[in-house]
Amino acid sequence: MIDDVGARLGEFEDRRKIADLILDYCRGVDRCDDALLRSTYWPDAVDDHGAGDRPAMAFCDRVLPTLREHCLATMHLVANSRVTLHGDRAFAETYVVGRHYLGSARSLEVFVGSAAAEAILGAFPAPTRDAPFEYHAGGRYLDRIERRDGEWRFSHRRLVFDWTEAHPASPALLVDIGRTPGRRDPSDASYALFASSGPGGAR
Repeated sequence: MIDDVGARLGEFEDRRKIADLILDYCRGVDRCDDALLRSTYWPDAVDDHGAGDRPAMAFCDRVLPTLREHCLATMHLVANSRVTLHGDRAFAETYVVGRHYLGSARSLEVFVGSAAAEAILGAFPAPTRDAPFEYHAGGRYLDRIERRDGEWRFSHRRLVFDWTEAHPASPALLVDIGRTPGRRDPSDASYALFASSGPGGAR
């Protein structure tokens, strides 16, 4: 009985760590936190964001500079997540909606390719190409996760797309509404919050 309770508690703790890992990835991307993003992958991990398998560290090298250059803000929202555990390996399917607020419609091709971008932008008046634009995608992360020395990280992450949406941004996007703004660096209010929780609170 005691061994059974211990095993169940161990599984609960593993699932909690994997849930935190999935959230840390989203936070790393949305806050453009390079160290946090890299900490979610093993150094030899592979990432496939729709263009085939590539080294995950190369993905990290590329993605945050791209987001800083082309996006005013991003938000990755995760929902349903199914995780199966097999010793030091885990497999997860997690639903995600990625919202991308582009500084200009001309940046759309960075995310969908030039042919798709031209097809999408052709449905809107030409002046919209220099105005902020929204690109959103719904999909699922298909993850292989490994535990090494007690730590869980992605060994292979694949993103499959279920739908995409793109249109001119609401004028409200650029309006200062007098509220605390989110930031994509350590000046974001969340860093002070977690730092105040003590050692290990901030990541």
